[in-house]
Amino acid sequence: MHYLPINQVKTGMILGRDMYDFTDKILLHRGKALTEHLILRLQDYGYQGVYIDDELTKDLEIEEIISMELRTKALAAIEKLDVDGVRDIAKEIVDGILQSGTVSLDMIDLRSFDDYTYYHSLNVAVLATIVGMGMEYSEEDLQALCIAGMFHDIGKQFIPQEIINKPGKITPEEFAIIKEHPQKSYDFLSDRLDITSNIKMGVLCHHENEDGTGYPLGLTGDKIHPFAKILHVVDVYDALSSKRPYKKAYARSEALEYLMGGSMSMFDENVINVFMKYVPIYPRGMGVILSDGREGVICENNKGSSLRPRIRLVNGEEIDLMDVERYSTLTILKQHDEEALTAEEIERIEQERKDLNEQLRTR
Repeated sequence: MHYLPINQVKTGMILGRDMYDFTDKILLHRGKALTEHLILRLQDYGYQGVYIDDELTKDLEIEEIISMELRTKALAAIEKLDVDGVRDIAKEIVDGILQSGTVSLDMIDLRSFDDYTYYHSLNVAVLATIVGMGMEYSEEDLQALCIAGMFHDIGKQFIPQEIINKPGKITPEEFAIIKEHPQKSYDFLSDRLDITSNIKMGVLCHHENEDGTGYPLGLTGDKIHPFAKILHVVDVYDALSSKRPYKKAYARSEALEYLMGGSMSMFDENVINVFMKYVPIYPRGMGVILSDGREGVICENNKGSSLRPRIRLVNGEEIDLMDVERYSTLTILKQHDEEALTAEEIERIEQERKDLNEQLRTR
């Protein structure tokens, strides 16, 4: 199977994975031939893309990091601020990642806009766990890190949602309110004796920058908790690569470049290096266009080099970008779900970066 953005799905294509509605009931079964009506129905449910079965990728199975049942339970627990539920779910997530023994997992985002906050928290938890695994954390620490990921943004539930979801440019006053969310998250967890200090400090400090320009404490370097350093990187990566009603997503490679550009000033260099080594930037089943114009599908990620996967071309040939003797100049130009940014959007993004940096330095 392979992934297609919903706007590229055609009638007659065969669904490669069961699709679910908001209550975790099956909406469409795998193997269903899609009609125009069914495609519109998926769009109405907020799906941004689907998995398709075809001759080229019929042998390519995509392993889910977490099942749909566990995902639904996790989203509900985060939304309800269910600490006990989140702790149990973190154990299941960590067990699943450790048992898989691979990072060639399903990290393609099928979420809708409406549940962004909770999906974002779940994605951050999963990505943080993968990075922690790469840093050889113990199973106990991985579970704690996963909990911190799921709860890192819960403070936003105590902030006016019209500010959190504002589509336009926020004011300095609104940004000051948003910056309160790490402290609010910490305060919510502070009285829980079963939540370790590692989790609490990771939640509190996940917006601290290496150079001291972050918030809420303005910490620098080694004074920032290791959990917070990891959460900071994966939080920004997932936020940049997520599509919202008011903005297009960065391409995953562009989001990675942003992280690399902030290495040592915003982000811990070692965390960035581990992230690049272990997190699959181009997930299995993702369609891509190469720098020579050829198209294909990611069929395997190479451990230790997330930007140089193995690709199955549309003619069935497979090439491994890790073979630098043959493909030293060949790169992935773009992914199929990438939408080109307009000049106005690029200008807006650059201005937002400047505004954010200025606000951080004059907090």
